[in-house]
Amino acid sequence: MNRLIAVLTYNVPHRKTYDTLCLLKSRGYKNITVFAQPVTYAKKRQPLICHRPELIFSIPEPSMLCSSLGFQYVEGEFKNSINKKYNDAIFLLCGAGLLHTEFVQTHRIINSHPGYIPLARGLDAYKWSIYNKLPIGVTTHFLGSYIDAGEVIERREVLVNAFDTFHSVAQRIYENEIDILVGAIEKVDIEHEMILPSDENDLFKRMPEDKERELFQKFEEYKQLIIQ
Repeated sequence: MNRLIAVLTYNVPHRKTYDTLCLLKSRGYKNITVFAQPVTYAKKRQPLICHRPELIFSIPEPSMLCSSLGFQYVEGEFKNSINKKYNDAIFLLCGAGLLHTEFVQTHRIINSHPGYIPLARGLDAYKWSIYNKLPIGVTTHFLGSYIDAGEVIERREVLVNAFDTFHSVAQRIYENEIDILVGAIEKVDIEHEMILPSDENDLFKRMPEDKERELFQKFEEYKQLIIQ
């Protein structure tokens, strides 16, 4: 519990960061520094079907959240704010945009991906898993040379039940994603499996609207296939 943990995130209220920090606190982690930098991207379009939790208005600013939880908060570009003290820290990725290659290569950064690697890599992994009838799950892995692949810490399938809806499974994926990210801290020193994609460029992109319009029907077909 005394291990040095660093959380990478944005300097604005952020749902995944909020839930991750609260879970860290509840599990007794204390030696935590939160590094927050500005948001540097914007979605080209809003999806027709939202499957990630929305930002709730009661989430405080990250600096206030860290103050309440007793965590150190550092704001600024990562390349300027993270010093040698954190060379041996465990980094949890909650939100950061693209990271510099040198930074990734010199730090142990854990990502939680809402897809079952290597079958569902890239964007909208849950949606594409339904559409292509792939296993639904979450994965933790160290950032490295491959996107959503490489040194995998844990893979966890998310079961689909007869009375599930598209959004109840989406919520379960998100909850597992937070749990598996924090749980990875205790697994960093064990032997990990290298899981590489058959095609490095085989990445899902944002699901287009015509396919999104079919998702609810595809989900019902998926349930019938899985539950039989």
